[in-house]
Amino acid sequence: MDEKTTHVAVIGAGPGGYAAAFLAADMGMAVTLIDPAENPGGVCLYRGCIPSKTLLHVSRLINDAAEAENWGVSFGKPKIDIDRCASGKRMWLPG
Repeated sequence: MDEKTTHVAVIGAGPGGYAAAFLAADMGMAVTLIDPAENPGGVCLYRGCIPSKTLLHVSRLINDAAEAENWGVSFGKPKIDIDRCASGKRMWLPG
């Protein structure tokens, strides 16, 4: 087995765990996330917080595009592909 270095071990991939893991990784630390679930993350990652962040981000983009008209920049009416939007939760996940 290859030897790996871990600076921080985070136990649990729920709302606090994944936030701690992201923060440590953003600070340049090697992170090991420990969770007993086969597919860790729970409600927050798959049905709650992360998908909500994606939808909030999209709504902010739509609002920003509308406000850009105040500076002479205009865009056409948005077309929303809800399936692609829902898959956008990957933007908030590592890897």
